[in-house]
Amino acid sequence: MAEGPVRVLADVSVSDRNGNPSSWITLTRTGHFSDPRYGEFDITHSMLMKMAENFNNGVFGQDVFIDVDHKPGNGAAARILAVRIEGDRFRGQVEWTPYGIDAVKNKGYRYLSLEYHEQWRDNEKQLNHGPVMLGAGLTIRPVIKGLDPIRLSAGTDDGIPVFIHPELQSTLLQEQKMKYAELLRKLTEALKARKLAAPIIANLVDTATKVVQLAADEVAAQEIIDRFDDAGRELAEHSSQSVQLSVNIPEGVALSADDVSRLLAQQLDERERQRTAQAASVAANERLLSELITADQGLDEDTRVLLSEQNRPLVAGMTEEQVRQLAAVAIAGGQREIAARRLSSMGFPAAIGQVHQPNIVVVHDDAIRLSGQYRERLALTDLHRQGRLRLLPTETTFIERVLSCFDQLHGPEISTEAKILAGGTVNMGNTNLPVGFRREVIREALSDLRVLELVQTLTDFQATTTTQIPYELRDTSAIVNDAIVYEGKPIPPAGIGQYMDTAYILPMKLAMVITNEVVHFSQASAINWDAMARNIESNARILRELVCRRIMNHLQRASDSYAAVPVSAESFASQLDGTKSTIKTVNFPIVRQHQDRDLQGTAIGNAENPITVVLNGTTILPYDGTGEQAAGTYYRVTSYNLGYIQFVNQVGAPVTPSATGACTASYSRATNVMKFDLDVPAGVTMEVHLNGLLRAVGSRKAMMSGQRYVEPDFLLTSPVLHDTMTNAEQFTAAGKRNGSDTTNDGDLERVKNIPAFGTNAPGVDLGDERILIGQRGLLGYTIAKPFVTGQPFEMTDSQGRPIGKRQAYGEEYSAIKVPKPVANRMTSVLAYSASNR
Repeated sequence: MAEGPVRVLADVSVSDRNGNPSSWITLTRTGHFSDPRYGEFDITHSMLMKMAENFNNGVFGQDVFIDVDHKPGNGAAARILAVRIEGDRFRGQVEWTPYGIDAVKNKGYRYLSLEYHEQWRDNEKQLNHGPVMLGAGLTIRPVIKGLDPIRLSAGTDDGIPVFIHPELQSTLLQEQKMKYAELLRKLTEALKARKLAAPIIANLVDTATKVVQLAADEVAAQEIIDRFDDAGRELAEHSSQSVQLSVNIPEGVALSADDVSRLLAQQLDERERQRTAQAASVAANERLLSELITADQGLDEDTRVLLSEQNRPLVAGMTEEQVRQLAAVAIAGGQREIAARRLSSMGFPAAIGQVHQPNIVVVHDDAIRLSGQYRERLALTDLHRQGRLRLLPTETTFIERVLSCFDQLHGPEISTEAKILAGGTVNMGNTNLPVGFRREVIREALSDLRVLELVQTLTDFQATTTTQIPYELRDTSAIVNDAIVYEGKPIPPAGIGQYMDTAYILPMKLAMVITNEVVHFSQASAINWDAMARNIESNARILRELVCRRIMNHLQRASDSYAAVPVSAESFASQLDGTKSTIKTVNFPIVRQHQDRDLQGTAIGNAENPITVVLNGTTILPYDGTGEQAAGTYYRVTSYNLGYIQFVNQVGAPVTPSATGACTASYSRATNVMKFDLDVPAGVTMEVHLNGLLRAVGSRKAMMSGQRYVEPDFLLTSPVLHDTMTNAEQFTAAGKRNGSDTTNDGDLERVKNIPAFGTNAPGVDLGDERILIGQRGLLGYTIAKPFVTGQPFEMTDSQGRPIGKRQAYGEEYSAIKVPKPVANRMTSVLAYSASNR
């Protein structure tokens, strides 16, 4: 018997190809977790799959290391060689350093804390690669519990002898053979699933059967099987090419696992060199194609990009001459497409067959001339002298883009009218609206729309059902140690991430009755420019108010939806006594419900912040304002600020129900708001009390700056509430009053040094109670087709008889949206009377 301590069994030492100590360890696992530093977060199987894919593709651009206690400056504890997913575990094969072995063996670091980024962007091309593993740290208290402790290989370097009982050894060998048989069976199934040819599968499995018998333990056997599975994957991915990959064992010669790894690696490396050469050839062809298309001066930028994208997949395997021929064909097609579009924009029908590019007269000059003729005459009207018709001398880039689209749609009409109007009269017939009139309505509406100064104004004339709203987010997640980076250490990336959010295009349509004046100035006689001015101003005001209300209501809804809290089945039965048509929610403000819809009105996805009203056990629908709903009781929210819900019938008339059953309301209450009671306490003057309202605005501004890192640059409220604020004692004492003058950066007096804008549209949710504070440019207002009034048509009664009036309708296709990730860049103050609520 041996003297001293004896080991009956020992772990088999595992080494990598170079003989360095290595082992498989658990990096992290799937699940839903929370942490005070990071909040709640999920690690999903799909995230781990993408992380493994990015690791295998070398997306991070360097080796991935493990440090100790997240202190990479102290050196590497291990290098991650390979990764795989086992059930809910993300496992990694690591090559240990003496520093890492010491930390695990002697200092108790038994667990791992993975460092990753869910949306990692490289610092060269700024491409988003999704989840990427950045590194890991040995730790004694990981955020994610339930991990497997780290095991190092237990060798026999301490001189302690190892004995295995013969019976135990026989049993272990039998179990080992059974396990190896199961591994080989799984390998066979995996190779079959990859659709490999039967001779290749037989060759690989036969070779693996011989080699796996040399494995010292199950871990080593699994490594060998994984090598053959990798070889099968390579064969499957390149089955279209001639690939020979096998390991032949001569008679009497046994190959070790390292031998197999070396032989397979050599053949796979050769395959990788071939793939790299092929990728370089494809990249060169793509670059040549792009250079040839870009060099053509007859194509616009959008067409160049489109042609390059469309033809890029075709260049693989082509010679340089073939790429040049492909580029020539693509350029010729692009030139024909541009010619067809220009002809179509001028009203010419699309040609069939070969299109020749003639000398095309651009309509832009005619549009400028027509606009000048209108503005010269409208400037002499009473309406302009009264200030109701603005006729601003310059236009914003947004207005220019919108008018440019209008000009393309009405090119022939603009050219004809500009020529006729130069003679002093215009003959549009008795039922035509001059194209210049419709053009000035668009210009006037957008010129007097101050709310557009608060939003992104975009155009997307190619959009059909959706468009993209851009937004930006700060990304400092990779910064550690306050960005202190020592010499030779990696520099963490940070910056502004550019993102897009999808918005649905909606049709805004409006019908109007044409007055006798419109008919008069449309006839073949000298135009009545005063009548023209009144109709332009009226149409522009209606369009302006509609767009303004949509924008303001969406701004408030987006702000209220941030951090909103759902309220479920709140009872209002006690408020119904047969005499009241309006109830009040316990919580207020309430968030306006939102539902995305397509052009046909079909709901897309689920409603956000839904409102559900149950009256006497029956869920009732909201009143839609058409007066055409079935007979019954409906509800409408008359004040989102104060939480007023009114019951009406199918034509909008109030009804006064009594409670005979369950009466509940479910909704979302806004928390991104500060309330201020306007009721003046006894012994306090109104001016002193209103100082509290100014302090509320200042408090919200400070919160935005100090907690959300946003400097508010607009304040939106009604002129009535603004006037109330400016009566505060602090306001009159601290600032010079400009009376009714307009300041240079808003149309109301600044409050707490924030430029103030007025809600110059009726029926907005802000009402006279809400003050919206935030950062400009969050909401995107994208026009896909500018507002255009069609030609008038005769109106008739219910029996189809003419009634001596004409009607015309206009339509605009546009999208309005605040991307959800930036909704927290707004907040609000609610000023209300508690005694009057």
